[in-house]
Amino acid sequence: MQQSSRIRVGRIHYINVLPVYHALEQTCGGNGWQLVPGAPAELNGLLFRGELDLSGISSVEYGRHWREYLLLPQLSISTAGDVRSVLFFSRIPFSGLSGKEVVLSASSATSAALLKVLLYELFGVQPFYRTAPVRDHLPDGAYGLLAIGDEALRLRATGRYPYFLDLGRAWHDLTGLPFVFGVWAVRRKFYNENPELVQRVHQALLESKAQGLAGLEDVCRHASTLVKMSLPDLRHYFHLLNYDLEPRQQEGLSAFFRYLHHFGVLEDLPELEFI
Repeated sequence: MQQSSRIRVGRIHYINVLPVYHALEQTCGGNGWQLVPGAPAELNGLLFRGELDLSGISSVEYGRHWREYLLLPQLSISTAGDVRSVLFFSRIPFSGLSGKEVVLSASSATSAALLKVLLYELFGVQPFYRTAPVRDHLPDGAYGLLAIGDEALRLRATGRYPYFLDLGRAWHDLTGLPFVFGVWAVRRKFYNENPELVQRVHQALLESKAQGLAGLEDVCRHASTLVKMSLPDLRHYFHLLNYDLEPRQQEGLSAFFRYLHHFGVLEDLPELEFI
């Protein structure tokens, strides 16, 4: 069995993961890590192709390829209500969107899949979806757009769109469950060959998360240098997020997978399997 002394770790490049990484990023290079930043959709592809060993990824990526991955316990990006950084903006009331063009951010497969579920289940509409870069203004002919991460925070602050839907809140209204936007996963083959290395990385992530949440004021100050948000708004934003993967979050994740299976997005129902 071939063991590795180095590990390639994907790092979502939005501020929502700062509580997990803030304390860690000063030292990970000296620990034999190669930290690779990217949007969730980019990291999804890198992990699936074996160009990363472990990464934060979209929940739907785990659902699509769960037999290739193992989850890291007690790590997620989730919310039990408002999330503020995964938002759908519309020019018209949501009930009028059937057949209308809606632009999806290419940055997150999970948020795009969730939006399709919510618009159908809550409003009974099936728009025409198109993936394109998110701009300040909608393209000609488009009636709505999905923005995530720092893009969503910026667009909400403009007040440009008369209707917007917070996808975390909408999911909770639909199911009463938390929504898990992202998870941390390792390639199953890499874990089988390097279990001790993966366990060390997992423990380092958990310790960094604990330090980040305990020192949230430092995290907020760092975030304020990256996005145009006030410290009070950043404090509120981070308090909306949860970074654990407790049974309640696992229940929400499994419910999402059942919807995706029903909608034909997933061929079979994934199992939640951990290191």
